[in-house]
Amino acid sequence: MPATLLIVSLGELGTNVLEAAGRSGLFDRIVVASRSVEKARARINNALIGCGIDGFFPDFEAIGLDFNDPACVATLRRLAPDIVFSAPTLLPWWKVGGLDGATETAAEKVPFGGYVSLQLAPMATFRARLADSGLAARWIAASFPDVINPCLARTGFGPDCGIGNVREPIAKIQASVGRRLGVPPTQVEVRLVAQHAFEYGVFQAQPPTELPPYLLEVTVDGQDRTALGHEALREPFPFPYDLHFNRITASAAIDGMRALLSSSPMRTHLPGVLGLVGGYPVSVEAGRIRLDLPAHWSEAQAIATNEASLPWDGIARIESDGTIVFTAETVEALHALTGTTIESAHPDTAASQAALLLGHLV
Repeated sequence: MPATLLIVSLGELGTNVLEAAGRSGLFDRIVVASRSVEKARARINNALIGCGIDGFFPDFEAIGLDFNDPACVATLRRLAPDIVFSAPTLLPWWKVGGLDGATETAAEKVPFGGYVSLQLAPMATFRARLADSGLAARWIAASFPDVINPCLARTGFGPDCGIGNVREPIAKIQASVGRRLGVPPTQVEVRLVAQHAFEYGVFQAQPPTELPPYLLEVTVDGQDRTALGHEALREPFPFPYDLHFNRITASAAIDGMRALLSSSPMRTHLPGVLGLVGGYPVSVEAGRIRLDLPAHWSEAQAIATNEASLPWDGIARIESDGTIVFTAETVEALHALTGTTIESAHPDTAASQAALLLGHLV
């Protein structure tokens, strides 16, 4: 069935999603909304040529849209998309640094989660506009979804899911186990519960001895091969944490979109679902998402596993009111950077906190 995709905020990830979506065959219409319609049009033209060469010609449309302006609600209603993809940030992760292990500066010593307000602030603003629009579209929120999505869900209208993170290590496991058993990787079935920090441990030239908490089940033709899966996760895996990473996340986006648009059940992995921290194996049917856990894992066990992984991102916990509480390490690092004691983040205060951080980063 023909579908419309709306991409809001055209950064590096949004651009890669645009290119991948144009070649996916899932959409007959793709709308790119950006504060700069000229930028949106230029990147659409790039996608049109490349997708056309590959034999795909969806109807591309560029529009100017500033979701900081409440008037954009009327535009959202007019577009009536089936899927809304948003990944706004006030400063992308690759400009902050630190993921490559560098810790020379005060900015690089702040754990990843300490910068959550840089994504939470624009996401909270866009959430308000999308809620006001009343759209029935499925909302994929891709900015740090393992943490921001449950934060938003606990303070009002929340996203349906995020993309990437838990989904991305699956291929490493399939390739390794398939190679060792001499079977096609597609025959290797994986179910994984893991939070954002997990993939940064397994995508390393020298994976650490201790990984963030996770649950794993690997089967091949009904036979348990989980032990091989654990070994696969710890195999050396040199990985470039640069802009090419967005290509992987775009592939995960298409996988999630395909599941959301399918009328028959599809199994995959998604982060930031059902107001829960982290990522899970899920089954999706007609846009409805449910957890797809093995019988020997309880839902409470899966949730607790991901919540226990939060400190690896510098976050102690997420309260029932959506407050993201930082670890002592993060509080100390943020104080060294800003001279201010910052113990938590929340949608109501994210904008002011982000402004403080940006004053010390740019």
